[in-house]
Amino acid sequence: MSITYSVEGKSPLGVEELVKIGQAISATTNNKIPRNIGLAFVTAKKIRELNKHYAENDYVTDVLSFEYGTDESLGDIAICEKVAKLQAKEHSVSEKSELSLLVIHGTLHLLGYDHQSKADTASLDWLQGDIMKSLNYEYRDFKWLH
Repeated sequence: MSITYSVEGKSPLGVEELVKIGQAISATTNNKIPRNIGLAFVTAKKIRELNKHYAENDYVTDVLSFEYGTDESLGDIAICEKVAKLQAKEHSVSEKSELSLLVIHGTLHLLGYDHQSKADTASLDWLQGDIMKSLNYEYRDFKWLH
């Protein structure tokens, strides 16, 4: 079984790419339960509004995850495409690689992985790296995320 994404609006990542990401996450995390996740690529203004409303942070961020844990949906992920493009350029990786990383990062949060401690951060970073490498994407240390 795999993770599937229900995309709201236009996606810079194709359906095939999202299927591969879901399969890679499921294989790496040993997920056996079918999971559906809502995915939206939003403007800087929208992600700032979401971040302020739900996390009480008044700034633009790259990715936010909203966990529901219902039978219908594990949750939603919002990704700011503008921030992803800037980060890709800043870190010399492709936009597709950066966007894929943010989908992976948000999904791992919904699956219960976090970065509240050094050990949690190391585990999350290792999983992200393993998934990115399995998809043949560039990967750098992402401890700066969040």
